[in-house]
Amino acid sequence: MKARILALIYFLGLVLAAHAHPNLQNRMWVKFEERCVHLAVNVSVKEIAVAQKIATDADEAALMTAAEKNSDYVLSHLSLSVGENSLAGRLLGVTPLPRTGDPENSFFQYEIEYPLAGLRPAEVVFFHTMLKEWPYAAGEKWNISYVVSLLRAGTTEVSSLLLPGRQRTSIATGWPGATAHVAEAGGWRTFGDYLRHGVMHILTGYDHLLFVAALVIATVSFWEMVKVIAAFTLAHTLTLALSVFNVVRLPSAFVEPVIALSIIYVAVENFLRPDRAHSRARLAVAFAFGLVHGLGFAGGLLDAMEGLPPVGIWIALIAFSIGVELGHQVVVLPLFGMLVASRPKIQFHAQLLRCASAVISFCGAYYLVVAVHEQFR
Repeated sequence: MKARILALIYFLGLVLAAHAHPNLQNRMWVKFEERCVHLAVNVSVKEIAVAQKIATDADEAALMTAAEKNSDYVLSHLSLSVGENSLAGRLLGVTPLPRTGDPENSFFQYEIEYPLAGLRPAEVVFFHTMLKEWPYAAGEKWNISYVVSLLRAGTTEVSSLLLPGRQRTSIATGWPGATAHVAEAGGWRTFGDYLRHGVMHILTGYDHLLFVAALVIATVSFWEMVKVIAAFTLAHTLTLALSVFNVVRLPSAFVEPVIALSIIYVAVENFLRPDRAHSRARLAVAFAFGLVHGLGFAGGLLDAMEGLPPVGIWIALIAFSIGVELGHQVVVLPLFGMLVASRPKIQFHAQLLRCASAVISFCGAYYLVVAVHEQFR
């Protein structure tokens, strides 16, 4: 009994510790000039609405007023530093960009200058905490990242990298004579950025974790677990690649609710028809819903790859896919190992399966409500 309780606590801990799937990605342009670091930062209407507590469908005048009020928020939540010295940002202006009708893809651009006060650093450290104060839903945090287009002094070459939230990122200035001990924004840095992006996309999104957990807890052998995870992996890798190359695209208003329904379906099937978990039908379910999950993964990648050269797109796609699988294994292997070690064969498995599936189905229903609310309000 003690082992059963520990296994259930472990599973619940994964659910409660994980965050939702509210990924927002914006663009940032950085130019290192002789006397300052010059930034242009896109902030979505969605973020401004959250930070300033207004409706996303407010009229243009109200949105402009809110965007201007949001200037202090942007300056206080985006920091640049050189060594131990924090640079003081100065707002140069706020410009509305053309509307798309989607508040997550409609932006105001903030132009900011960070004077260097005579410094000529080898690197500048970027850090942001956008929307850290406001939850997406109960126990679920916003996940804001920036695709940074970088122009170094004395060059016309533009390179791109990722600036995730709540993570210090060192960027080399490229000034002659300044030596930085940071990776350049080349192939290996791109691979590392997108590998980490893939891992965090999973570990900060409980929708995919719940679906994988629902698949794993119903398996009774290692080979059965490998087959069902392989079916899911093959499917989501396929649609992720097709989406990246613009062959298949579906709106998030469809993808996110269907992902929630996939969680509910598998969990309820575990509860009511546990025999189906060991059939080819379960492999078909894992593959079919995996196709939709792949489109959900693409939502965390498409904006981030904008501006990358063709080889960079392939590097990013491969690294992100590996990161997604690493994120899955953080859950799959310990969960399966604990189930194997703690169950007295079929009897315990049946009891744990029903209890855990009930919890997963409840969490899936909650995520469905959140997804529908966010997509259609």
